Amino acid sequence: MNPGRLEAVLREAAARAFDLPPDEVPFVWPRHDQADGGADAATALAPRLVGKVAARLPPGGGRGRRHHVLVSGLVAAQLESMREEGLADFARVLGDGRGFLNITFTGGQRDALVAEAADGPRFLTGRDWDGEGEWPRTALHEAGPVAQARRLARADARGRIALATGPRTPPPGPGTAEVSWRDPYLDGDRSELLTPAARVLGAVGEDSARVAFCRSVPERPRDTETTGRDLPVLPSAEYPGAWVRLTDANPAFRLRHAHAHAVTRGRWTAEGAPPPAACPEHAAAVRGLLFDGPGVLDTAARREEPHILVRYLEALASAYDEWRACPHAAAGPAERGAQDPDTGTALPAAVAGVLRTGLFLLGVSAPTRL
Repeated sequence: MNPGRLEAVLREAAARAFDLPPDEVPFVWPRHDQADGGADAATALAPRLVGKVAARLPPGGGRGRRHHVLVSGLVAAQLESMREEGLADFARVLGDGRGFLNITFTGGQRDALVAEAADGPRFLTGRDWDGEGEWPRTALHEAGPVAQARRLARADARGRIALATGPRTPPPGPGTAEVSWRDPYLDGDRSELLTPAARVLGAVGEDSARVAFCRSVPERPRDTETTGRDLPVLPSAEYPGAWVRLTDANPAFRLRHAHAHAVTRGRWTAEGAPPPAACPEHAAAVRGLLFDGPGVLDTAARREEPHILVRYLEALASAYDEWRACPHAAAGPAERGAQDPDTGTALPAAVAGVLRTGLFLLGVSAPTRL
């Protein structure tokens, strides 16, 4: 169950509950990060819908949250009817005091979500990337000041995100071919890197620079501004901060390393290595972040704020690292007594698919080997 499909089901239930045309029901992305009670997803559709249907509500519904809860209850009743008619499927739907509906998926729906996420472009945008055109990518070394290179990198990211989510079919995106860690600025001739922007590329590499430039919020940051410990918004050749390190202190390295690890783990398992067992708690956290990906990308596009995508990718990489480092994940399935649906290559492939696509939209390469 991906978020687009769930939104369509919720829209239909709301339309049936209040006798509305489906296109008059507000579009609301269901989100895992808003779910309560161990549910897989929650929707804030009822609070968004209440103003439109207030005249259709029974008398005595009250105002504010009481109205929200009443609307969500009517939508939930329609969801139950749709399940009985074979038009929808879920394990449980439960309203809460906010007026949100919390939906728990079946095991098959959870497996399908993970499988779909492996095709990152289609999963995040709901379509294949096989259109015409080129992805924006500016030569950052042609900038003079570092601030100018930052503006160019952010414009590239905005253009690529807009192209991926816009009305036209996007051009072909990231493939699955092997990508190395080599960087044209770190591994090439640095004698021609003369401007401040070019020299910072020679110090930290293009990929780290693009993540650094897209990670912060303000368009005109102060020279001393940071986005974390030793993470300057405007790194320089003289003070690159942690952006120069090949450690987890560098968010760009962490994202690219998580992708390489996920791809490598899938390769090892395919070559006969014992599949890892999945800790259910950490697997659920990864699944939840995967589910939120399409909504996050849509928000980044609408607000034209690439940092939203950067921070989401960092959260996904962190959840994957916790999943793979969990002590339970070190034991083989036989020791756990049962085959977990998140063992093997499915979860790593899903994480790799979304990370690879997200990095591509930032103009950043995704290495495929550790």
